[in-house]
Amino acid sequence: MQIKGVIMVKLKEPESMEECEYFSRRSLENGHKAVVWVPKGTMTMNVNYDCFKCGHEGSITDEYGLPYTFYCESCGEEIKIQPLKGKAKGVKKKPKKKKIKEE
Repeated sequence: MQIKGVIMVKLKEPESMEECEYFSRRSLENGHKAVVWVPKGTMTMNVNYDCFKCGHEGSITDEYGLPYTFYCESCGEEIKIQPLKGKAKGVKKKPKKKKIKEE
């Protein structure tokens, strides 16, 4: 939803992950994306997103918590950000050490 006379501005994303308690780039439906971060020392979650229904680019700031549901500022479509399941891609688990049986 756009308010007359107000220009919606994307939030400035952090320059490095060291500035954040939490940072994630998420894929939404139809190739659209959301960037989520929580600056160090706060419990404020910032989200820059582009809506998978109408293509609107918007920003949300709210109290941190996952899963998180918000609504597109333009069309009102519900957008959900779920916690990641398992480890991040590219991170390999350490191999388990095999126990040697003594006879």
